[in-house]
Amino acid sequence: MTYRSRIDLGVAATVIAIGAVFAVEAWRIDPASYEAVGPRSVPVFLAVLMIALGAIIAIGAVAGGAPEEEAESFGFRNSDVRRVLSVIAVGAICTAIFWAAGYMVAMIVGTGLMLWVFGVRRPIILLLLPILAGIVYQFVFMGLMGLLDPRGELVDLRWLSRLITPGS
Repeated sequence: MTYRSRIDLGVAATVIAIGAVFAVEAWRIDPASYEAVGPRSVPVFLAVLMIALGAIIAIGAVAGGAPEEEAESFGFRNSDVRRVLSVIAVGAICTAIFWAAGYMVAMIVGTGLMLWVFGVRRPIILLLLPILAGIVYQFVFMGLMGLLDPRGELVDLRWLSRLITPGS
C-alpha cells in the first residue's frame, strides 16, 4: 500500500467517524414539525453524506491508489506541521470564544488569529480585516439568512451585533 493510500484511508476513517458523531447528534433532534421536511432532515442528510463520501475515499484508496510521483508531494511529508497545529488551535480558540462571547466576537478573533498564523503582520490589516470580516459574517448569516445570534455564556454582546443586524 502506498503512502498516499494510507493517508487517504486515514482521511476516510476521520470523515466517517465525524459523520457518525454528527449522525448520532442529529438523530437526537426532535423531529416534531408541521412541515414536510422536519428540523433534523438536513443534519441527518449531511451526516449520511459525510459517511458516504468517506466510504468513497476509502474505496478509492484501497482499489486505485495514486501514482508514486504524485504521492511524493502528498500528505504530511513536506507539510508545515506547526502551521497545521496552529490552525487546529485557532479553531479550538474560536470555539471557546464562540461559547463565551458569541458569534461575532469569535469570528473577529478567529479571523485575526488565522491571518497571524498565515504570516500577515501588518497591524492595520490585523486590526481592520477581522473587524470587517466579523461585520460581513454577521450581516450575511444573521441578517440575510436569519440565523439565530446566540448569546455568549459569559458575556452577552448581542447589543453590538444588533447594530449590524437589528432584527436578530
